[in-house]
Amino acid sequence: MSTAPPTSPKSVVVGLDQSAGARAALDWAAAEAVLRGAPLLIATAWTGMDREEYEPNIADPVHRAAVTFVEEAAADMRARHSGLDVDTSLMTEDPVGGLIRLAQDADLLVVGRRGLNALQILLLGSVSQQLVAHSPVPVAVVPENSPATAADAPVVVGAARELTEPLDFAFAEARTRGAPVVAVRAWSMSNPYLAAMADAVDQLQAEEGRELESLVEAAKLRHPAVEVSTRVEFASPEAALIEASEGAALVVVGRHRRHSRYGLPIGRVPHKVLHLSDLPVVVVPN
Repeated sequence: MSTAPPTSPKSVVVGLDQSAGARAALDWAAAEAVLRGAPLLIATAWTGMDREEYEPNIADPVHRAAVTFVEEAAADMRARHSGLDVDTSLMTEDPVGGLIRLAQDADLLVVGRRGLNALQILLLGSVSQQLVAHSPVPVAVVPENSPATAADAPVVVGAARELTEPLDFAFAEARTRGAPVVAVRAWSMSNPYLAAMADAVDQLQAEEGRELESLVEAAKLRHPAVEVSTRVEFASPEAALIEASEGAALVVVGRHRRHSRYGLPIGRVPHKVLHLSDLPVVVVPN
């Protein structure tokens, strides 16, 4: 009886522009591709310069500069990661449309996150947030000044009800890294006065813990080699995840898309974690 040959891993796609955040994303994506034994595809946007109002003497040098920029980035990654298969793509559409198109044939999409001030945290519409909301594959958003972590640092994942995709991604990522998983469940009370009732708090804490253990056990059956610990917190989900991620390698959350008129397009929890975390955050579609 013959067995099918193992399938080759799909590429890690990274969006690159000239910002420091994008450069951090490129470095992270290259290291991730090495871990996965996957090819790296570096994509940068080339838009607007093919319109008739641009003369060739303007468009041609800018096009050459874009080609040089992305090829130099690829050469740098090849030099720093021996044996890494690196390719480039010069996208002719807008960055969001181009990266979503390239993600169709990828396993992971990586983009950078610039430093944000308090006002910008409230604003939607950035390239990274549009990609997180609409990408068909997990999106890693890498902060500009993400701290260095140990190679086997934990992978922290938010474990929500009936969502297996974030847990599966976190376990697979941890297996690749030789790292443990920390599965986090946060809970709160709709009536704040119930918090004064110790018995009610203990009962709900125990119920949440049992449900988390059930979710983790199901994931561990699919990834038996991965060590896992659990945390159940009486807190907001984003606060619990940020606290648990101290010293971790990355944070994994699910994409809870909202279809209501006033809801955030990716859900409140991933939206807040993306802006508060100092670590790379992977948002997994479900």
